[in-house]
Amino acid sequence: MSLLIAAFVVGETRQAAAQGTGRVPQSVLDQAEAATRAMGQQVLQGNFRVALERMYPRWKKRAAKKLQGGQVELARRLAEIPKEMARQGISMLNYEVRKATSAHEVVLLRGEDKEGRPINMYLEWLVFVPTRAEYRVIDPKTRLPRKIEILGFQVAVNKKGTPDWHFIDGRNCSIADLRSFFPSLPEDQKLLGLPEIGGEEIRRER
Repeated sequence: MSLLIAAFVVGETRQAAAQGTGRVPQSVLDQAEAATRAMGQQVLQGNFRVALERMYPRWKKRAAKKLQGGQVELARRLAEIPKEMARQGISMLNYEVRKATSAHEVVLLRGEDKEGRPINMYLEWLVFVPTRAEYRVIDPKTRLPRKIEILGFQVAVNKKGTPDWHFIDGRNCSIADLRSFFPSLPEDQKLLGLPEIGGEEIRRER
């Protein structure tokens, strides 16, 4: 968490043109945005446990494997975030969800039907949902408050035919990470359609 402020201020900027969402039902995009908004509002209220509860299961398993103590340690670290933010003088002021930039069908099931004909069926929806958050940060040198804008995105994933959505924080995963879970994602960056990420201080108007 000591790198939290630095990540806010320096954050890398990455942007790709949207693939478009023409082949994905509008209802799927609406559900992804609504689920992302609901999770964000919980975090805004200080409930960081929801980030663990709604984390994409395979991503959660990988994250836990990297920690001594596994999922127990992962849960402990998430539970400590509100206290650590308060200690560093950081508070979350606002969380916005924007229109999905792109969406894909992922997790391909291959098989045969009873007559031996091939079956190729995607099992999950994946939607890139852009987000914007505002934070109030107490400058450690001047002790004056600053407002920081953070642009990020959630990778919202839904098993088709179910109401539940799970998430991967786009600021904490690489394209290689995503491809390791979803190898059918487009190689072309424009077709992939990752949203912009970045961070900067919100200057007061004079």
